[in-house]
Amino acid sequence: MASLNPRDVLLCTLVRQQHLLSDAQLEAALRQWLVEPQRPLLEVLSARAQLSPDSVRQLADSLQRHAADTCAHPVNARLRALPDSIQRLLAPHVSDVALASETLVDTFGEPPRVRPAPTALPPGLTPGERFAIQQVHAQGGLGVVYLARDQEIDRTVALKQIRSQWADDDDCRARFLLEARITGRLEHPGVAPVYAMGADATGRPYYAMRLIRGESLLDVIERFHRLEGAGPRQRMPELRKLLKRFVDVCNAVDYAHSKGVLHRDLKPANIMVGKYGETLVVDWGLAKVIGSDEDVALTTRMVPKLQLDGGGSETRIGTTIGTPAYMSPEQAAGRNDELTPATDVYSLGATLYHLLTGALPHGPDDDVGVMMERIDRGAIVPPRQRVRWLPPPLASICMKALAAAPENRYASARALADDIERWLGDEPVRAHVEG
Repeated sequence: MASLNPRDVLLCTLVRQQHLLSDAQLEAALRQWLVEPQRPLLEVLSARAQLSPDSVRQLADSLQRHAADTCAHPVNARLRALPDSIQRLLAPHVSDVALASETLVDTFGEPPRVRPAPTALPPGLTPGERFAIQQVHAQGGLGVVYLARDQEIDRTVALKQIRSQWADDDDCRARFLLEARITGRLEHPGVAPVYAMGADATGRPYYAMRLIRGESLLDVIERFHRLEGAGPRQRMPELRKLLKRFVDVCNAVDYAHSKGVLHRDLKPANIMVGKYGETLVVDWGLAKVIGSDEDVALTTRMVPKLQLDGGGSETRIGTTIGTPAYMSPEQAAGRNDELTPATDVYSLGATLYHLLTGALPHGPDDDVGVMMERIDRGAIVPPRQRVRWLPPPLASICMKALAAAPENRYASARALADDIERWLGDEPVRAHVEG
């Protein structure tokens, strides 16, 4: 059977973007290649598109230029950019190598079985003698994450370094270092540990942490709700597994709250799961220390700079900090001085809503103002209106966590987890009243 790797998916994406083949032609070519996998996919697609030798070279060059970017976009993300019929065709053929290099948790720090060629890096980047940088893993508005080898302990780590254009900006450096300190103080199985912190020869700060090669909870949720022909009885065992993962998330968040830290950007995309039972809350870049306004002031001042640089993403930074579809009313309104653990509880409720229904509680909207107004009103479609077979107690748990007023939500992330565990244990749920 053909084995699909990240470059194959990238090649399909480029062929579509450059309009070299129609979707139907691309699907037909892929079916041919899956039967005859000994031929390179580039050769198969080029022949189907009747490309000239020069055009083939241009396509190969384009593939090479975008190859480094593939490291920042896992296979599942690439697949989602393709038509549904092609996704269904290719999904069973994602190779073990692709998964090992992009979508599994590196639990024991072992090197990948097959290592891609190192991405070209600018001179002077290697941070000292301990960490040998290998390739780009992911990129954000403020920092870049590299795969690096810890040469003292002989393990692969994730090394996050501030981007060069922000290295001399006092606010950006302070925010980056604050993120490292906040993440480093959270010693919990549900948070990736920070191993070291320092600066390279040019003075750019970095910190090294456990390498997380996991599927995001978002990917798992989307796959769960794509199950075709599965009724409630078939779905329930998988739902119970997902809820156990959700309980792990609540425990990690409750621990962070006990240390005085709010995440402020909880969502399925910021939760990683591994095949050995690992569940980790990641991306603490917008975390806030309760009682401190330092992070709010720094982040707000950074907004115009990051937006001018094109560093915008789903996560909004500024007066309103976080991801709108998962925000509490107080967070959406930019009332940063009112944020408490209840704010994260709301985002956990929004994550639970997505898990249970496959939909966002408010839904994305081109007009952010409209979405913010819906959030402020607490206008949410009840979960059972979206998924009729959902057990009523689960729907009640979800809606309590999503209460518009903070005082009406669960008192803590642990209390939310406790109610989920009661349902899993066939015990009465406190948020639900029968009748």
